[in-house]
Amino acid sequence: MIIENLLKNVELLAIYKREGKDCYYDTYRKKLIEITPEETIRQKVAALFEHQYGVPKDMILLEVPMSYYVEGASGRADIVIHMYDEEEQCLYPVTVIECKNEKVFLTDNVVEQAIGYSDTIGARYIVVTNGIDLRFAAYDEDTDSYVFLDDILSYGQMINKEYTLPENKEEKEIRFSFDELQNQELILQFSESGIWKFGRDTPGILRSFAVNLYQAFLDTDHKLPRVKRKNFELIEDLGQRYMDYSNAGGGHYNGIYRAFLVNDRYGETQIVSFSVFGTDSEFRGEKRNSYTSMTVAIDRFKTSHNSLQYNVDRFVKLLPDGKAAFLHNGQISSMKSDEIVAMVSQHGDGIRVGSAGIELGTIDIKKLLYLDDKDVSELIYSFIEYALLREEVRRRKKKEK
Repeated sequence: MIIENLLKNVELLAIYKREGKDCYYDTYRKKLIEITPEETIRQKVAALFEHQYGVPKDMILLEVPMSYYVEGASGRADIVIHMYDEEEQCLYPVTVIECKNEKVFLTDNVVEQAIGYSDTIGARYIVVTNGIDLRFAAYDEDTDSYVFLDDILSYGQMINKEYTLPENKEEKEIRFSFDELQNQELILQFSESGIWKFGRDTPGILRSFAVNLYQAFLDTDHKLPRVKRKNFELIEDLGQRYMDYSNAGGGHYNGIYRAFLVNDRYGETQIVSFSVFGTDSEFRGEKRNSYTSMTVAIDRFKTSHNSLQYNVDRFVKLLPDGKAAFLHNGQISSMKSDEIVAMVSQHGDGIRVGSAGIELGTIDIKKLLYLDDKDVSELIYSFIEYALLREEVRRRKKKEK
């Protein structure tokens, strides 16, 4: 739910100076706190729950370490709302609130962070917000999961559990037929209904492919089969995740990804995620072609990012038999492409270096794509392997600096 206008009506605290820095006097922590975008949202959200939703001021704690509740627990919650337990004569955590700045999307990893804190301290509700959007969820014992509610609960409703869980209306993604995918007006409407799925300058046949592939990623009825290869083992198809990954140029790619749990060739477990995006024709004031990008991202503890933004327009070669060959030149950020080529030449298993560049596979694009079709699954395996090998080069180069 959008709370931007609600927060605009929350009066900010007075600003003080200390050591040349602007500070708030935090009336919850009773000390001067340096002003940051996150702190401003934290203060506004705490005040919103106090003044509009009836949370007593002394039941609100800010920047609470998990070790305050559980000895040895790590992490720090932005805001925790409590109730007083008369029987135990102590404060009991009820709601964990995770605050991000306005530039952060409320993706699944933000929700998972709040859930982690809530599970640690035994809270009943979680809230995630970036000062524009807010999502309020209640723990459902029957499903052992958090269910997002349609409204923000008042303090009394939180304490007394006065809410109704929304009905579980799992809507399956409706896939276009192959004939519908050829209707350029229809797929344009689909692309414009959310985040662009293909570039404005992408040719029609590749636009159809982009939507076909994206809908294959959304189709959780068809799982990518487990496989063990020389350079990785696919452990599990994790299904959909709403994530935001950035690249070296500062661009953000937020949307629905299909994620896979894999072990790399060193036995380390990684999450590799795929999605499809249409790029903007303007970037930092510069005009450029708007193309279609298949993004392959790898999660790391603090540096999750796009390992590969595969330019479909540039690198997919259409063949006379209705198939498409996927090639790449090995380019990676500011590094020389020959280092990636050398890595693939030495260690490539499902991928190889040919006369036209790195060969990632061929699929028939004159049909509906499903992740459990052999040619499609082999292509995804190749991109997983390629992303992992690219990460090896990237990490090696960072160590050399």
